[in-house]
Amino acid sequence: MWWVESTVTGALGGMIAERLIRAFYRIVRKRSPDSVFDLDRPGFSWPDFLLWAAVGGICLGTSKVATRHIAFVGWKKLTGTEPPKGETSHA
Repeated sequence: MWWVESTVTGALGGMIAERLIRAFYRIVRKRSPDSVFDLDRPGFSWPDFLLWAAVGGICLGTSKVATRHIAFVGWKKLTGTEPPKGETSHA
């Protein structure tokens, strides 16, 4: 059961993080976030690509840590016990 809760929480957190990263990119760059990863686009920039790939990675990593903590706290409040030690999340 812990695996299900942590996986669902992680998936939702990942989707929210992706939307926030895309919104942030639109605010900063005033264009679609897909354009930064389009190698065929005129004016493609490797520094831009690497910067936004790093930003995305940091945000998604932070999201994973945060959602794992949220799942842990939710489990503890719901069941009154610690999550099982042997089970790990794939989220």
